[in-house]
Amino acid sequence: MPNDGPVFSEISRVRRQWAPNEVRDYIAALPIWKEPVEIRQKFGGLTNRTYFAHVEGKPRYAIRVGFDQYRTRQTSVIQCTLAAHALGIGPRLIYAEPNLSVTDFVEGTGMQLAQMQDPAIMRRIIDMMKVIRAGGRVVRETISYWWPFDTVRRYMDAMETGKAATGWTPSPWADRLPRYREITDRLELGIGPFLPTFTHNDMAFVNMIISPGGEIRLIDWDGGGYGHPMFDLGEMLMWAEADERTCVAAVEHYFGSLTAADMKQRLTEVHSFQAIAALRLVTECLETDLDPYYHVTPEEFAEGMKEVLPGQTPALIGLAEMLLPRFEALWAEYKHLFPA
Repeated sequence: MPNDGPVFSEISRVRRQWAPNEVRDYIAALPIWKEPVEIRQKFGGLTNRTYFAHVEGKPRYAIRVGFDQYRTRQTSVIQCTLAAHALGIGPRLIYAEPNLSVTDFVEGTGMQLAQMQDPAIMRRIIDMMKVIRAGGRVVRETISYWWPFDTVRRYMDAMETGKAATGWTPSPWADRLPRYREITDRLELGIGPFLPTFTHNDMAFVNMIISPGGEIRLIDWDGGGYGHPMFDLGEMLMWAEADERTCVAAVEHYFGSLTAADMKQRLTEVHSFQAIAALRLVTECLETDLDPYYHVTPEEFAEGMKEVLPGQTPALIGLAEMLLPRFEALWAEYKHLFPA
């Protein structure tokens, strides 16, 4: 492997329609390998495929294969990955071509949901968010802009019209969309003026690795970009199923001492982002289901669900149905705390 920075290729050779074994064989034949590698697929992604390159039986490198879709732009993913490494919170990039990247394997164990709910670990995650928030200076090239409310609206547009892959048949959930649109508009009104910052925008526990030394590293920068500095906080609290006391403590740890008026506004925003984060995942699953073989197949997603969320229905609809009650609870809480 080169020691003087990543190798870039401007030519895209991997194809979206390839089966997982075709992608695996292509990775194994990359010219960057200086030692024998065994390529094994790691299941879990919703929009990208992940493989590990094993050297002498141990994972040494991680390979991500993805294509532009939804909110993800591959050039932005690469730039965010480079920035994360420069900030000391992500792995080193080894090689990149359009639609494929190779990084060092992150040693450690995957974050578990129960760990994210631990107050001490939550504070460490928030400390990492502060590093990201202040880290825009290390971003070298153009990256995406992330506004979750418009992303949800685009997902709902697709759910109403359907997609060519499934005969332009609207989503079975289409009759719910007028209500979801009204909720999205209402939640957006809770956001005050802000300065965009560098953000990860997918603060799920599955994207965090705890190293043997206890450091937390972030992977999967598919959603990385400039955005609201509190979306990451709200999304993490959504996954952690945080109560109000936990939300207050998280905001205080993120911002330090606040006036009563500032605290009220920050809490309004964090509750808004919790609810829209849940609705974003629900609608993304339902939109994906309109073209289920675009890249990651339902069978691959099912394998990932079995590993990451055992006990849930191993399908896109299973993740949507798991998150829907959380969304409804967060929306009810928002209306109660911040009546119109």
